[in-house]
Amino acid sequence: MTQVTPIIATALAMRALIDDTYPSSFTKSISNIPVPGIAGIMQPRTWDLEDPNTEVGYLNANEVTSVIQHQGFRFWGNRTCSSDPRFAFETGVLTAQWLLDTIIEGCFPFVDQPLTPVLVRDIIESINAKLRATVSQGWLLGARCWYNDDLNNAQDLSQGMLWVDYDYTPVPTLENLKLNQRITDSYLIDFGKLIAQGV
Repeated sequence: MTQVTPIIATALAMRALIDDTYPSSFTKSISNIPVPGIAGIMQPRTWDLEDPNTEVGYLNANEVTSVIQHQGFRFWGNRTCSSDPRFAFETGVLTAQWLLDTIIEGCFPFVDQPLTPVLVRDIIESINAKLRATVSQGWLLGARCWYNDDLNNAQDLSQGMLWVDYDYTPVPTLENLKLNQRITDSYLIDFGKLIAQGV
């Protein structure tokens, strides 16, 4: 008996599988990974890797992820519904969430400690160490943390409130690979050498 599963349930299960499989799962969208357990699509749509003028191509252009059959069934599409281009990719949103959670968790030991310049330096150095490690793993392209004088005033500091800034550049997703084909005679110039080399 064939069981029909809502595609959103399959997408959530796929997200959980990726999160469990990839160390840097926040850098990998659900797109273009074989989905186990799918036997068919109830409403198949046209798709071609070389032609964006298909039903799936149209949906992708309008930020809708679809399911395709190409070397197995796969989700096809990386976009969110965000109007902010910085969060246009699923991975951009996941990276922001992962980074915030990681930094907050790393700062747990500093909470309720005496708010001194030494503590602030330790907090910033700790965050920068984590950011450098994340960049070196290839999970971010760059990142840094610093103390912002404009956000911290004497009154807030006296009440135990501290702001630190950090910025980062997430790893973008290769969504649209363009190939520029050229025919050339340049490889015929050393034709004799190629024969001698056995190429």
